Amino acid sequence: MVDDGAGGRPLLLAAVLLGGAGIFDVLGGVGELTGDPYVSIEGGGMYHYDITGWAWLHLAAGALAAGAGVLVPLDRRWSARLALVAVAALVASHLLVLTYHPIQTVIVIGLALAAARLVLRHPRRSAS
Repeated sequence: MVDDGAGGRPLLLAAVLLGGAGIFDVLGGVGELTGDPYVSIEGGGMYHYDITGWAWLHLAAGALAAGAGVLVPLDRRWSARLALVAVAALVASHLLVLTYHPIQTVIVIGLALAAARLVLRHPRRSAS
């Protein structure tokens, strides 16, 4: 059987999607760290909300996803598991802040789930 070199294309696409979602999330986390964008006005007072913890969570999940995106094309079981853990971290962190960043959430979750689907459907080589 002739190998046309197309065996790794789904993993390369998964790497680009997961890496793109990770970079998008890292940039969003850095943007949230630089300011205090959430304010509410109630009862004659203005309240600022500190979202530093959420920003660091997005930064960490994005860095994990970007790193997993780099390692996915290795086509190993552990790299596939790392990618799926990164997808789970991205989805969980974005579902928690869905009401505050709906567009960013849809973009990142869509990219992450598409990457997860490609990783799950691709047959793995052994861990040798």
